[in-house]
Amino acid sequence: MRDREARLQSLLQSNFDISVDSGAAQNLLRMAENNSSGGYIQWMSSDNKNFRPATQTVPELSPGVYHVGSDMSGLFFSKIAVSTEGLIRLPDTNSDKVIEEIRSFWEKEPLFRENKLAYKRGLLLHGPPGSGKTATARIVTEDVVERGGIVVQFFDPEGFAGALRVLREIQPDVPVVVLMEDLDSILQRYLESSVINLLDGVGMIDKVLFLATTNYPERLGERVVNRPSRFDRRFYIGPPDAESRKLFLKHLFSKQGEDPKSMTSGKLDRWVADTEGMSIAHLKELYVAVVILETPYEEAVKILRGMSLLPNSEQYKGDQEEVVDSGPVAVEEGNAEDYKEAAISEMEGRARL
Repeated sequence: MRDREARLQSLLQSNFDISVDSGAAQNLLRMAENNSSGGYIQWMSSDNKNFRPATQTVPELSPGVYHVGSDMSGLFFSKIAVSTEGLIRLPDTNSDKVIEEIRSFWEKEPLFRENKLAYKRGLLLHGPPGSGKTATARIVTEDVVERGGIVVQFFDPEGFAGALRVLREIQPDVPVVVLMEDLDSILQRYLESSVINLLDGVGMIDKVLFLATTNYPERLGERVVNRPSRFDRRFYIGPPDAESRKLFLKHLFSKQGEDPKSMTSGKLDRWVADTEGMSIAHLKELYVAVVILETPYEEAVKILRGMSLLPNSEQYKGDQEEVVDSGPVAVEEGNAEDYKEAAISEMEGRARL
């Protein structure tokens, strides 16, 4: 035991210039044997007077996606596993434009510096549920991680601003994307002014891009959506057009070993025609239902079309045979074209203000 104590004392002294007596060395060894230390291997100190046991340290966060939290020990960044497998870019779409704009932003740092402009940007993606906003954000995530950057999921504004300052103090040059999914829900939970202060200032933080998504842009206040430097650009992410649907369906069918060239026949053309106005999420579900679960094609299409109608409890009072997702007495929610026209009208009205 004494030999192990001596080796530990020598290790701490030679590698960390920390001197501990034999009693402290015994306690450290006993804790390690009982697996009660949590893996402590070194000491940390903020004032060089008080020392706390610490586990292995790293000089910086590795590229990836992180959630920020806090506990009794203080602030921490928790790495999240995010899969980007199977994502494809759909050319000539607003989603594709978002990806290209963000890539251009990362490459224009020297010009921002030369013009003495804050090196930050905000993009807002809006559109119906399932239209591809999350998939777009995932592709952006993959791109920034490949650049050695970090994606941080948003939480409460005040705590988040502090977390970004800590991140910048340790890693001043790493590209950072702040992901704000369902911005309308964020503004319901927190004061709008707190979120605006974060978007406006973030202390001395730059080299940061805010990427927000919402299904309900009409719920966002004027100060949020109509103020460049908070969200500099807005992109409508709508259902894919025929060419994009064809490309995506080819991608799905190629997983089954089918030759994409042979998919230009009636089968693919029929799927493309029957999914007019449907989202990427609908296309995935149609593929799963028909190819994997072996649901008859016509039935699967009918079910998906019926999902644009909301069930209504009044149906329960009538013939139970009519209570189906696509039942004739369901309440119509509105299609993507209605959404698009309303969004464009709203934007034009704000532009005249």
